[in-house]
Amino acid sequence: MSRFLPALPLLLAAAQAFARAGGGEGYSGGSSGSAFGSSFSSSSRGEGDFLFDLALLYFRFVILYPVFGIPLTFFLLYLAYLYHDDRSRRRTEAAIGAGLQRQTELRLRGEREELRGRDPGFDEKTFLARVSAAFVKVQAAWSLGDMALARPFVSDGVYERFTRQLRDLRDRGLTNVMQEVKVLDAEVLGYESDRHFDALHVWVRASALDKTVAADGTVVRSSDGHFAEVWSFLRRPGAKTLKAGGGIEGRCPSCGAVLSVADAGKCASCGTWVNSGEHDWVLAEITQRSEWAGGDSRRDVDGWVALSEADPALNLQVLEDRASVVFWRWLEALRRREPSALLPVATPAAAAAALAEAAGASWLDAAVGAVEVTACERAGAVDRVHAQVRWEATPAAGGARAPQRQFFVHERSASAKTDARLGLHTLRCPSCGAPPAAKDEAACAYCSKPFNDGTRDWVLVEVVPFGRWRRPSAAAPAAAAPPMPGFDWDGGLAPAEAAAVLARAMVSDGEVSAHEQRYLVEYGRSRGIDGERVSQIVASARAGLLDAPKPADGAQAEAMLRGLIRMSLADGRVSDGETAALTAFARRFGLHAADVKSFVDEERAALLKSLR
Repeated sequence: MSRFLPALPLLLAAAQAFARAGGGEGYSGGSSGSAFGSSFSSSSRGEGDFLFDLALLYFRFVILYPVFGIPLTFFLLYLAYLYHDDRSRRRTEAAIGAGLQRQTELRLRGEREELRGRDPGFDEKTFLARVSAAFVKVQAAWSLGDMALARPFVSDGVYERFTRQLRDLRDRGLTNVMQEVKVLDAEVLGYESDRHFDALHVWVRASALDKTVAADGTVVRSSDGHFAEVWSFLRRPGAKTLKAGGGIEGRCPSCGAVLSVADAGKCASCGTWVNSGEHDWVLAEITQRSEWAGGDSRRDVDGWVALSEADPALNLQVLEDRASVVFWRWLEALRRREPSALLPVATPAAAAAALAEAAGASWLDAAVGAVEVTACERAGAVDRVHAQVRWEATPAAGGARAPQRQFFVHERSASAKTDARLGLHTLRCPSCGAPPAAKDEAACAYCSKPFNDGTRDWVLVEVVPFGRWRRPSAAAPAAAAPPMPGFDWDGGLAPAEAAAVLARAMVSDGEVSAHEQRYLVEYGRSRGIDGERVSQIVASARAGLLDAPKPADGAQAEAMLRGLIRMSLADGRVSDGETAALTAFARRFGLHAADVKSFVDEERAALLKSLR
């Protein structure tokens, strides 16, 4: 320290000169008497001269006191490097963010204009107002315990979802009421169009007082907060915007009559099936925001080309609506421990096997994250479709609420063809078109033809847990297979899927440390998942209930890590919390923080290049 004391006056002199120059104060010339042997006037010299003099002062300080000056110089150079690196990273992130935003704006504008080219009367603002009205109507119908109010504008899959949930609540002596429902915002995430349907995906943010009430009036559960969901609406491409409104407004979209809709969703005046999508928008799917990875009916699905060429009217939207119907019937069959709910949509063998596989387990308060067709195959005399359902529920026997994933394998005769006239009305008799006379009939009451023999329509033949499902061997060459089954790492992951992958890996040695849990919570927050949901995911991973892949080796870990990074870069940046969680994941498999940084830099550069 004593060797540093002679340098203090020199540093103070430099600091004073800098303060006066910045403050505009004059500095009288003449000898300073300092060890540097120089003086200057800040009032008569420019900023460039001042910086040069300051640099000269520092250089002389380093020469006179190298023991302190040289280490200080290296330290300052290191700080300058970090500053430059951080500025460079931020500039890159800003460019990526701006590029992605511009790309999204251009995509939405192009898709909107494409829709308006076919339907000049379409107006996005008016449509979003209808979505808000539909949202409030659905919540009102749910609170009344009767979905008839929403029947004209929801698909069979969505209708099954709500009615089966309501039946479950009634069986338990409960009523769920949504009060003070407010739509805070509605935003179109994407437009789609193919030869089967136009689609609009809307992010709805809302608030409500959510109460579950027992038969004696006791409030069992109550929450007051915000939530966000993605509502997907479908309509036939030839349909046009209705000036007088349609199903959402309680009018038949075909004849305009005020609807008096029975359970089958048929207009009493003109006989039109109002929820088919033939004339107006129909709510076809509700996806939790944390499960949303971007809907695209034109996405690449293994085996789809061969199947659709054989049946041109077949489409992914109807298959996914059908899978949703099957899922909710499967849950009810498990809860009731008898197969009648499944028999209209499954072979008797499949219904019996599903109950045996469950071994008496059942679930309460289920919520679906997403339903998606993942693979198709032509297998001789039959065709097969594999649809995954991402969902979560609380075990009826007690325990942590667990995220789940099952694959529902459907089969149909290879000679069968899709009836395009049915649209989204997927529960009518495939032979005569009549609606089922009772909920759980396995045969048509009008023509006596069975619903579940697979000769005319898709039937469930197997329910496969995520960990045991394998892609059909003919559908995907080995070289193109993903690092683990069931995930499309190149197509992007939903936030909840990514959190599940991280949690599954972090409990590989039996425990998640406190700091790793904090990393996961921060990761979830940056991806729109609240802390309670992340805690549920971790608890499920600890209990061995979490269906998510774990890398088998370093190569798989790197492939999965890059997929997680690409998903994180969806907003142009990887936050500190995300980096910490990704690093904790990487360390479990022999990778280091430097590897994570390198992968992030590479993926960021690749994304920036693609945007340019």
